[in-house]
Amino acid sequence: MGKSLCLTGFIAALAACGGGSGGDAGSTAALTLSKPVSYVLKWSDEFTTAGAPGSAWAYDLGSTLLGGTVWGNSEKQYYTNDPANVYVNNGYLTIQPVAGVPQSAPSGLGLLATSARIKTDTVAYYNALNSTPYGFYEIRAKVPCVAGAWPAIWMMGRNGDWPARGEIDIMEWFGRYFSAQPNQVQSAVHTPESYGSTALFAKRNVDNMCSEFHRFQLHWTANEILIGVDDVPTFSYKKPSNATVNNWPFDQPAHLLLNVAVGGNLGGTVNVNDLPAMTMQVDYIKVWQNP
Repeated sequence: MGKSLCLTGFIAALAACGGGSGGDAGSTAALTLSKPVSYVLKWSDEFTTAGAPGSAWAYDLGSTLLGGTVWGNSEKQYYTNDPANVYVNNGYLTIQPVAGVPQSAPSGLGLLATSARIKTDTVAYYNALNSTPYGFYEIRAKVPCVAGAWPAIWMMGRNGDWPARGEIDIMEWFGRYFSAQPNQVQSAVHTPESYGSTALFAKRNVDNMCSEFHRFQLHWTANEILIGVDDVPTFSYKKPSNATVNNWPFDQPAHLLLNVAVGGNLGGTVNVNDLPAMTMQVDYIKVWQNP
């Protein structure tokens, strides 16, 4: 989500742009998307309390310019914490783009809608995970597959600038590229050595991607990042044997982000009549770790 990803030559299964599964920490046991029996639940949100998201959540707001464009990707949304854009009801978190922008929004950027980008970049969240990112993450969500939408479930390191802080994209769906074949999902990592158009990524098809809830999963250890959907791997990145902060910035605490971007480089052309269909719903988020 930080910048545009590899946009050509999508590769299925566990291959990844610019380096396959990455690294060669082959002496460690291969990861799977089966949660280890030793792991215990350290943090979760099942969205049982109606209203605003709970205190473990914070917000990215506005239309920040990165690289001279909105959020670095020429996006067309203005992020808010307004209950029209993000709310909990009936056991689900909902992120909903809405047509129009507030009068306080900057002009001249082509903004079309409000939306929400929320994150667990809070002391309560980091403390619950004992200040380490390693563990098994599962997010059960229903993703909008609409041209012009760019929904994402992803992570960034707690400290530093992008991409030095590291980015893990658990799930992204690109309206610009996937709308003709919507049963697709992409996962990726961004590091100082491989980011933006050279990010390491993979994608695969998921049955009923757009019409059903799915479990988006991340198994993250000191030696590997494994991402998949409904227990089936999509992407793996192993810690290189010559690991430095430039190719493995994935040892510091990190937080989750959920958002629906509108338009831009990866959302694509927006029909404002499609905005009501750009709804992302999240049933739960759970993080297990070693005791």
